[in-house]
Amino acid sequence: MHTKLIRNTLVNSIALALFLSAGAHAQNNGASQTSSGTQNDDKKATQLEGVVVTGSRIARSEAEGPAPVTVITGDEMKRQGFTTVYELVGSLTQSFPTQTPPSWGSTTVNARQADLRGLGANRTLILLDGRRIDDYPQPAAASRNFQNLNNIPTGMIDRVEILATGASAIYGSDAISGVINIILKHQYDGYNLDFKVGRAERGGRNYGDFNFTGGNSGDNWHIVYNFEAQHRSALWGHDRPYTDSEVDAGYGAWNKNARAFGWTLYPAMSLTGGDGNYISPPSGACTQSGFHNYYTLRDNKFYNDDGSVGSSGLYCAQKALFRDWVLTPGRDDKSGYIYGSYDLPNGMQAYGAVGLWRTTGISNTELPFLYAMGGLPNGFYDKTTGQVINNYFRQFIQTEIGGTGNTYDREQNWDIHGGLKGTIFDGRFSWDASVGRSVYWVHESYAGLNEQGMFDFFFGQQQGTKTIDGTDYPVYQLDANRFWNPITPQQYATFGVWGENRSISWMNQAQATVTGDLFDMWAGPLGFAAVVEANHQGFQLYPDARGNDTHFGDPFQDYTTGGGERTRYSGGVEFKIPLHSTFTASLAGRLDKYDDASIANIARTGNIKLEWHPFEGLFLRGTYGTNFHAPDMQYIYKNPSVQQVGIYSDYYNCTIHGDTTCAQTQHNTYFQGYTAGGKNLLPEEGHGWTYGFVWDIPKVDGLSVSADYWHLGIDNAIDNIGIDDVLKDEGGCRTGKNFDGSPYTAHPLGSEYCSLVIANVHRDANGNIVAVYSGPINRSKLYVSGIDGTVSYRVKTDRWGDFNFLVEWSDNLRHYQQTLASDPLVNDNYNNPKSKVRATVAWHRDDWSATLLGTRTGGVRHNNYGGCETLSDGTQPSVGDSNCVLHYGNTAPWIVYNASIGYQLNEHAKLTFTVNNLFDKVAPIDYYAGGFEFVHTNTGADYVGRELFMDFNYKF
Repeated sequence: MHTKLIRNTLVNSIALALFLSAGAHAQNNGASQTSSGTQNDDKKATQLEGVVVTGSRIARSEAEGPAPVTVITGDEMKRQGFTTVYELVGSLTQSFPTQTPPSWGSTTVNARQADLRGLGANRTLILLDGRRIDDYPQPAAASRNFQNLNNIPTGMIDRVEILATGASAIYGSDAISGVINIILKHQYDGYNLDFKVGRAERGGRNYGDFNFTGGNSGDNWHIVYNFEAQHRSALWGHDRPYTDSEVDAGYGAWNKNARAFGWTLYPAMSLTGGDGNYISPPSGACTQSGFHNYYTLRDNKFYNDDGSVGSSGLYCAQKALFRDWVLTPGRDDKSGYIYGSYDLPNGMQAYGAVGLWRTTGISNTELPFLYAMGGLPNGFYDKTTGQVINNYFRQFIQTEIGGTGNTYDREQNWDIHGGLKGTIFDGRFSWDASVGRSVYWVHESYAGLNEQGMFDFFFGQQQGTKTIDGTDYPVYQLDANRFWNPITPQQYATFGVWGENRSISWMNQAQATVTGDLFDMWAGPLGFAAVVEANHQGFQLYPDARGNDTHFGDPFQDYTTGGGERTRYSGGVEFKIPLHSTFTASLAGRLDKYDDASIANIARTGNIKLEWHPFEGLFLRGTYGTNFHAPDMQYIYKNPSVQQVGIYSDYYNCTIHGDTTCAQTQHNTYFQGYTAGGKNLLPEEGHGWTYGFVWDIPKVDGLSVSADYWHLGIDNAIDNIGIDDVLKDEGGCRTGKNFDGSPYTAHPLGSEYCSLVIANVHRDANGNIVAVYSGPINRSKLYVSGIDGTVSYRVKTDRWGDFNFLVEWSDNLRHYQQTLASDPLVNDNYNNPKSKVRATVAWHRDDWSATLLGTRTGGVRHNNYGGCETLSDGTQPSVGDSNCVLHYGNTAPWIVYNASIGYQLNEHAKLTFTVNNLFDKVAPIDYYAGGFEFVHTNTGADYVGRELFMDFNYKF
């Protein structure tokens, strides 16, 4: 109801504005600045000196352009409580959540992505001073490229400009859903020291930042420099004990057995005999002091089909599986940046910049463990127990391995570029030519898995064979003292392994632009801009040379290799055509030529933009353009790989057995996961349009409203069908249901896609998975649309100071997806929040200033949406059963507030106190939630709670 009211209000406002403009006397007036922060300038200051704003290469004097651009200054970013650009971008109404760093199997734990409009991080372009930056060396989800927002020097940020619509005709590939342009400081005189400390009240996430910025000038030169050192400690599961165990799942996820006998906890130490039952551990083994209360004795009871109680025996279970898993990674950053310019005698200016960023990220999920990995003995006779062993598991804890076992991502990124700029033809045209090179290294060290060494340590070497009931079994002898008791770090060192994966990306680029007025037309000068670019980039993955087998593997047992290079030549032109004193049209076209191992060749894009000022205070605008995205290099050059997978979710078996959480667990069997690149991929092609208005309300000085409808589409999107996606769709296509019991609607049953995905999962006669095939393909269509709106009001008072109010919102109307041509277009907008609101109130009076920021992200569907409610005894009915009550619950909106207050102590010093998450809100675990993290992170929800910061700034 609320969303519909907003939508109708906006549509009616647009219609009203168009109606009023039809009979109005045309006048040429600019519109007010669209900005997400404080401005102490007069409302009348709407004419600019002639600046280039993201979305065009032609300088303009009006603050508003044909496409809405959000502008946030570096100072505003700090006052609103953000310590990184990633946090700022995540708060924007146009921003969608991305892969969360702690996700199991994440290959980018130290990086942060940006996703505008929900089309994917690889379709959002990030620029630094209008220039492209390196791709992050490691791929997202082991397959996709993106640029990292986590290593931008915050102390050097002048402003961030966000264009949340397609802009390929200006910037080329990747700008399908928008552009984030981070503008650094190029002019600064004096010195600035900034110290900031903070912490989360509930524990974890200790923060410290030292930032030094300086600037010096001479008659014909200027230099700006910055050094920053930042520390943020990790937030671990044990910092939030209400989410560190599987038993923290919502009660609706507790099935009949769990409600009667307790949750089936993940094993810590277990042996399974030939009859499928656990072999009981020695008395007191699970709870001895050397395991530091991590483990408990668990009787795995269950109900049989006839209602009687059965048990598969006793085993040692982990009381808090997620205790040492990371919720938000820690990091230590050091960065230095210097920019300088020199005025040459002939009117030209030389400029250049050098930047160096070093980061160490800290994360972890599960520590090393022994399991029945493929290639290890399994199904053998054990002399110690006198039984056939069909499965085994042995977890190690930190005191056994002699350290935390954390994963450390050590990164180094450097960038150097320089150029010349000046004017020609008596100053009518400005030109700029630059070259640059950047290199990005990642060294990831981790506690590896030597499964064969672990097995040998506990079971020793084979001691012949033994025939039982006509079957020959290899014979081993368990060292029970080692297996059931804590071992020492010295013992662990006899088989423990440490590994390092390395990766590198690099980019060489050259660019030349010219912009100015070609000639005067009847309504004003014809603006012109042209650009030519040359770009050579590449990457290489260097996983640990020991590979992935029983003797060595990384924590997720991945082994992704690949590397390659790409050359691109581009050229584009842009015209700004004044057709009337109140009406302007802009045209742009661009050609990109690619040379790489794919069949991508030439991409042509164009756009048209319209601007109309029908009367004073009203500005109508619209855009249409074509966009493209070149195939990610990680897709093209990824080598075919095979990984052994033992920890996974078998969604098909979960569905048929009523496991409504279907968490990733260690299985008795493993399968081969086959993945490959896609050198036959084509560039993604798409389109987009926007139309809307900006209206400075008459007779209310300082009040402005805007609304824009936007639409973006991709006609041949590259879809990487990951292993988990294949298994999830296989289960749905075979059963017609999702694992949580809700109807499967992603693809029609019996469709071409369902046939393909079922064929890509190979199972044996017992239903165990033996192989899964996955990889990228041009197959999907994506169409998204919505409405953005803003209301801003600025008021000055003699007594109470200056106030700035700004409300921004996005209503995501549709998110259509079609996987194959035989599939229908499905509106899966429910997978993400439908609406997002961002509001700020800023105040300034004499030496005091304050800012309040509030964000509201709409809820999403509960797990089990459309499925049957779990009955009081934990039974899960099927849809259509007489006792089935369908569940249609949604999560509550995620609403948080940040506040800051600052006091200018004297002309040099200022003290600021900031509170993030003012009311100490933490994400609730919904009734049907299960699995690591539990909460719906795609709403921005988290476990952090209130954070307090103190900032001291000194200028001299």
